[in-house]
Amino acid sequence: MINELMLLAADTNGDDMLLWAFILAAAAIFLLFLELFIPSGGILALVGGATVVGSIVCFYLHSTTAGTMALIIGIVFGPVVVWFGFRWWVDSPMGRKMVLGGDEMDLNQTPEESYAASAHAQHERATTLQGLIGQTGVAETPLRPVGVVRVGDQRFDALSEHGIIDARQPIVVTEAYDNQLKVRPAKD
Repeated sequence: MINELMLLAADTNGDDMLLWAFILAAAAIFLLFLELFIPSGGILALVGGATVVGSIVCFYLHSTTAGTMALIIGIVFGPVVVWFGFRWWVDSPMGRKMVLGGDEMDLNQTPEESYAASAHAQHERATTLQGLIGQTGVAETPLRPVGVVRVGDQRFDALSEHGIIDARQPIVVTEAYDNQLKVRPAKD
């Protein structure tokens, strides 16, 4: 089918619609690829989808046969290409950083293994946070009542027990709850 579309493109005899159809298809592929790396909130994907539709319309304006072949190719191969592209992207270093789970994520795990690994990581984090109770640190951002504190050389999300704590104010950790530290101002 793709070969037939390419033969039709070579046989245009001044028909610009087929040329525009291929240009729009290439632009759609580029925009959808760009969506993986630029945080646009789905705008690039939306524009890419619109260019796919525009490309198919241009194929139909050239001829019904070309439009039907392009539509069938889009319906059959579009989801397959998207699926393979997503699988490739998730396995890339950038994809591993952007998808929850980071480098420790194993896509070949069963749901039970994934749940067990997640529960283990959550337990380790809770144990680490429990070990910080009683330690002092400094507020990196204002806590109104939520912000970021530094205890030792690590940053943690924290919740102020009472009122607002200004940035750079000394704090003491009083409790670890729900993956977050509870803190209060340190007494001088």
